[in-house]
Amino acid sequence: MTPRRDTAGSWLIAGTAAIALAVLLGLLGLLLRAGLAPFWPSPIEEIRLRDGSVLLGEVVDAGTNAIALRTSEFDRIGGAYRRVVPADIVARTRPVDAILLELEDGRRLYARAGAEAPVAEAASPVRLRLQPNALGFFARIGAFAQSLGHFLAAAPVASNLAGGVLPALIGTVVLVLLMSVVAMPLGIATAIFLHERRGVGLRLVRGAINQLAGMPAIVYGVLGLGLFVHGIGAGIDRWFYADRLPVPTFGSGGLLWAALTLALLTLPVVVVSVEEGLARIPASLREGALALGATRDETLWTLLLPAVRPALLTGLVLAIARAAGAVAPLMLVGVVKLAPALPLDGTFPYLHPSQQFMHLGVTIYDAALASPDTIRGVPRAYACAALLVGVVVVLNLSAILLRNRLRDRYRALES
Repeated sequence: MTPRRDTAGSWLIAGTAAIALAVLLGLLGLLLRAGLAPFWPSPIEEIRLRDGSVLLGEVVDAGTNAIALRTSEFDRIGGAYRRVVPADIVARTRPVDAILLELEDGRRLYARAGAEAPVAEAASPVRLRLQPNALGFFARIGAFAQSLGHFLAAAPVASNLAGGVLPALIGTVVLVLLMSVVAMPLGIATAIFLHERRGVGLRLVRGAINQLAGMPAIVYGVLGLGLFVHGIGAGIDRWFYADRLPVPTFGSGGLLWAALTLALLTLPVVVVSVEEGLARIPASLREGALALGATRDETLWTLLLPAVRPALLTGLVLAIARAAGAVAPLMLVGVVKLAPALPLDGTFPYLHPSQQFMHLGVTIYDAALASPDTIRGVPRAYACAALLVGVVVVLNLSAILLRNRLRDRYRALES
């Protein structure tokens, strides 16, 4: 009977894992499909109505009761949508000579070849000129790659309604890397201290760290706001930047305080991971090193820490995963909706810790829920979500590959 139970349990575990994997792949497919769709060239339609008027633009929503058409945006971005009832339509065509003109400020204009005079009145340079109805398959792929590259490499425009997400991408990566630089040494030192010492007080500390690992992220945001921004930051301004007050320098949210807040958020994860790695090292290794005349510090630095490097990278992977998705605390300690200036650039001192910055998570929230143009905002939110997933996957894969190499190297020590 026992083998049969084991077989049933194995099938149950395998089925659960298969369902979880299918759901994960489905979510990734949804993100990619909905996020990449706006960059594919859409056809331009010419619609003739019963009243004799002619509309030229892109169909953004083809419902059963009405069609939503984006026409030329002469005044402002998002201000030229038309709702057309199918019963009022006399003819729908896709002229080959229809032209899309995308301006630098994000607006879109539509015209027929030879009738581009209204562009001179738009008061903005033309960024892209395209004839989507005349493009072949490979030409469409080229236009898709061009639009996607602009999305990744350009700054946002029109209050983050259009343009690229480069500041948010750079801000996210720099924040995660700076958080890792702060959290990893502090977490490793704490784990070593807890592992090397014994006592009732340390058991209480270890239990408190385990509880902090499950603390809501917004609590850390409030802590960072009070401790770093209004506490340490305001003190730095009083001592070193008094001539700039009341305009704050470090007494307002910025990259440094956001990184320190996320470091506190991820610190319990790193401590637990490193301490478990230290606990798996055989005691015979430590005893052998001490017997050969090595001191406790030499044993720690030359034997134990190199052997526990896979656990360190495991903690780093978990810290990156949690920090990248923690958006609520960042909104209290430095992230803003629109900050085209990069926190890392070619101007000395290159890294600007007091500067406010953008983050992909906040951009997703803003595009999906706070955008005045939801037709543009929701696809932009999907694209930013797919990009955020890609950033986390790249960072995690780098740490995982390095961890696996180190694990193979020190597998003999763990056995």
